Amino acid sequence: MEQGTAVGTGRIEALSDGVFAVALTILTFDVVAAVRDTTEGEALTRHLLDSWPTYAAYLVGFLTILVCWINHQRVFHYVTRSDAGLVWINGLQLALVAVVPAPTAILAQHPSGAGLRTATIVYGMTFLLMAFSFWGLWRYVSRRGLADRAIDPERYDGIARIYGLAVLWTIACLGVAFVSVYPALVMWSIMFAVFAFPAEFAGIAGRRVARTT
Repeated sequence: MEQGTAVGTGRIEALSDGVFAVALTILTFDVVAAVRDTTEGEALTRHLLDSWPTYAAYLVGFLTILVCWINHQRVFHYVTRSDAGLVWINGLQLALVAVVPAPTAILAQHPSGAGLRTATIVYGMTFLLMAFSFWGLWRYVSRRGLADRAIDPERYDGIARIYGLAVLWTIACLGVAFVSVYPALVMWSIMFAVFAFPAEFAGIAGRRVARTT
């Protein structure tokens, strides 16, 4: 693609969906390894129960990638054309998506004790980079005129606000995590809920924007 050339988004979205699918698949590797890694004479039931951190980490990782995919689809709901810059920005976001299985594995190996704080902060840094990537992606497509506000003006106006707030909220979560892990996890859960339903919360934020203008 030549610099400055504007084309459709079909190939970008196809590549993105492929990366999301692969990242989700990689998450299952640790689960399969956990259920197969039994020692001679070990009770299978006990082994499966003791592997709960792997299952929990898999669920967290799966939800993280799924929520990212939902938001990626929400952004591209408005994008009508692309350029070379969008290809690179989207590619950098996909690099973050592809690495999610790594902090997920760290979280599975350190479900408690001293290692939990470090594992949580590593996962939190992934969250922060992901929040920045969505904020940056949205700013790019909106400022470059690649997104069509007319598709849904109210949610279009609101989505910029929720992505900006997500960055600030994630920074606050990281700060809390250095002091206490569990309140930070609660805060991240709240952000998860917002990101899981971006259209609905963007609509709420958009109506607030409309009332203040």
